[in-house]
Amino acid sequence: MKYTAEATINAPIENVDLATWLYSLSDEEYQACSRGHKGAGTFVENGVRGMINVESVGGTLMLQHYHEASAGPTRMEMFSPRSRAYVFRLVPVPIMVRWTMTATRKTADTTTFSCTVEANMPAALRVLAASIFIPYLLRRHVQEETLLFAADIDRKLAAHNAPTVNRQVG
Repeated sequence: MKYTAEATINAPIENVDLATWLYSLSDEEYQACSRGHKGAGTFVENGVRGMINVESVGGTLMLQHYHEASAGPTRMEMFSPRSRAYVFRLVPVPIMVRWTMTATRKTADTTTFSCTVEANMPAALRVLAASIFIPYLLRRHVQEETLLFAADIDRKLAAHNAPTVNRQVG
């Protein structure tokens, strides 16, 4: 299964830095970017940055241990070769998840943010996933988090670029 969604960031591409944004994303901010997001944290293992994400998609609890595959201002690729999906929140099943985010120039003042999630799983799980609407629910999850990730980036860029007001005490 592979799904991509797009949203607009109201800032020029020169102001966008996906790697900095992702690794500064707090657990609370991650949770605010989707109803299914339960928690997240970053780590460094053998000199490679990574992120642990816990989320629920259609009632299936997923635990991803992402490692950075590539990182830069306009492209982030995270790879979790040994994610776990807990079917019916009971049965752990291994899946591979690749999460890619890109930023491309839309106009001089806007950027297209794209989020792609690709999940590969054993054939038996694909059949089960289809029977409980996981493909539809995953697509909906990616759409929701993409819009809210872009909104979080927008908020942070606006706060960073806000003019400062000098107040004199008199």
